[in-house]
Amino acid sequence: MKLIFHIWRQKNASAPGRMVRYECATLNPDMSILEALDVLNEELMNRGEEPVAFEHDCREGICGSCGFMINGVAHGPLPATTTCQLTLRHFRDGQELYLEPWRAKAFPVIKDLVVDR
Repeated sequence: MKLIFHIWRQKNASAPGRMVRYECATLNPDMSILEALDVLNEELMNRGEEPVAFEHDCREGICGSCGFMINGVAHGPLPATTTCQLTLRHFRDGQELYLEPWRAKAFPVIKDLVVDR
């Protein structure tokens, strides 16, 4: 499965951020969004690039720390599902996904998809 990610990249809290496009063609539909980001980060590190920062404490759908916006929807398109439990089978092969941090004054961006809670 192939997905195209447009991911918010921001070096630190005071740096300006921007969307960066990544293609990831080695994904399995049974992977979660976080596992897809793991695969992407492995590819980035193999190319000598900075991996995408994101929260991933429990990966069991319990803590909610993994939350970010997927195509403008908190945690993505599936109701009552945390980001870590959202599998890729809910997206079409070749689909473009926009991943952004929560945007709230109370939760400033620390880096990429990580916010200060």
